[in-house]
Amino acid sequence: MTQKSSLAPHLSRQHEAWKEALFRGEARLLANLASSDDPAAALFELETYINGLYQGAEHPLAFPRTEIQSKVRLVLPYIEEIRDRLGWRIRDFDLGLLRFIRRSSMLSPVLGAGVSMGAGAPSWSELVRLMLEETLDNGLELYESVPAADNSAQPPFESLPEGDRNFERIIGIGTRKFEQRVSEVKRYTAQDEQIARKVLAEVKARGFSTDVEVLMQGAQVCYDLCGQDLFRLLTRIIYTRAKEPSETHRAIAELAHGQEVPDRGRGLFPGWDSIITYNIDALMSEALTEESVPHVAWAMSGDKLRGDPDELAQNSPWHQSVYHLHGYTPRRLFRITDILYVFSTSQYLTTYKGPRSEILHTVKKRFLANPVHIALYVGCSFADPEMNGLLREAFEEHPGRYHYALLKWPYDRQGREPATDEVKAESAKYLEFGVRPVWFDDFKELPGLIRQLQ
Repeated sequence: MTQKSSLAPHLSRQHEAWKEALFRGEARLLANLASSDDPAAALFELETYINGLYQGAEHPLAFPRTEIQSKVRLVLPYIEEIRDRLGWRIRDFDLGLLRFIRRSSMLSPVLGAGVSMGAGAPSWSELVRLMLEETLDNGLELYESVPAADNSAQPPFESLPEGDRNFERIIGIGTRKFEQRVSEVKRYTAQDEQIARKVLAEVKARGFSTDVEVLMQGAQVCYDLCGQDLFRLLTRIIYTRAKEPSETHRAIAELAHGQEVPDRGRGLFPGWDSIITYNIDALMSEALTEESVPHVAWAMSGDKLRGDPDELAQNSPWHQSVYHLHGYTPRRLFRITDILYVFSTSQYLTTYKGPRSEILHTVKKRFLANPVHIALYVGCSFADPEMNGLLREAFEEHPGRYHYALLKWPYDRQGREPATDEVKAESAKYLEFGVRPVWFDDFKELPGLIRQLQ
C-alpha cells in the first residue's frame, strides 16, 4: 500500500538514475525506479520525459515519429501502474501538474454547457423546450429597421482576422441608430407543427434525459422556421436567464492575466494558452472584462475566422483568445447575419461531416493535436461523438499525451475513497480517447479547483 505523502509533482532525488534508465533504455533500472521511488517524483520524471520527446519532435534532428511513439509506449505501463496504485489520490498530482502547465501558458480550458448553466443559462434540453414553446405560441416575429429620431452615427465595430500576436485591424462601417418594428409573423406548417409538438411533449416528459436525436430534431424544426433569426431568439433566452458570469467563468478569468514565461521568450503571455468554448454566449468574455484582461473572441463569420476584440485588446501587445466553436452572440447589439452557428442537425452535419471549418482546424492543430499543449475540459459531458472524435484523432497521433477533464464522480462517495478498481473502471471510458478525469464530488467545487492552478 502506498504510504501517504505529498503528491505535488517534483524532481526525484534519483534524477540522474532516471535519466540513465530513460535515455539509455535500461528496462530493469526503470522498473525498479517506478516501483520504489516517491510516486509524485516518479510520475513527474516520466511525464517530463514524454513531454521532452514530443517537444523536440519538430527539431530537424529529432527521432522519426514512429520511434518517438515507440519510446513513449515503452514507459506508459509504468505511468499507468503508479496511477492505479494511487487511485483516488491521483487527482492531487494531476492538479499540481496542471498548475505547472498553466504557468507555462500551455493549458487551455475547454468550456461546455455546464459552465454557462452555472450562470443560469438553460441546458440544451431546456433551450429546445423554450424555443419550441415560444415559436409554437407566438410564431417568429420578423422586424424591419426604421431610422430612430436620434440617428447620430455610432462608433464602428472591429473585426480581426485570426493570426499571431501582431494582428491586423479591419474597421467595419459605422452603425446608426434604428428602431425595430414587426413586419411579419412566420408560423409552422401543419406538418412541422406536428413535429414540434411531438418533440416538445417528449422534452417536457424526459427533461435532461431527452435523447440527443430528439433534441436535434427539435432544434432543426425551429431552424427551418426561423433561419438565422433563430439565434436572435437564442440570445434573448440565454441572457434573460444568465444575468452575469458564473463563479467558474470568474475563476478562469482570474487566471487569465498576463504572465512572464522566460522559457518561451520576452514579454507577457496570456494566463491560458487559449480558452475554447462550445457555448455561443459571451459570459466568458464578460468575466474577462471584469478582470480587465485584454481578450479577443473568435468565431466563424461566413467562411472566415474573425475576431471581436475588447477595447483593451485593441491597444495591448498581448491578449487572451476565446474560441467559440459553435458560434458567438454577445449581450450587446451585434450583427449575427454571417456568424456560423452549430445548433440544428443540418448545421451540425455541415460543420462536422463536411470539410472542417477554419476554427475547428485551428483549434485541433494548435491545441488539441499539439502534444505540448494541454486542454482542461470543464462542464463537458462528452456526449458529443464528434468532440470525442477530435480528441481520439489527436490521441492516436500522439499516444501518451493526455488532456484532462474536471468531472463529477457518478455517485455519493459518503466520504470514502473509491477502490482502485472503481476509479479505473469509471476513468476507462474517457482514457480511451485521451482524457484523464480529475474527479470531484459537487459542482460547487469547480471554481476552487480551477483556482488551485494559480
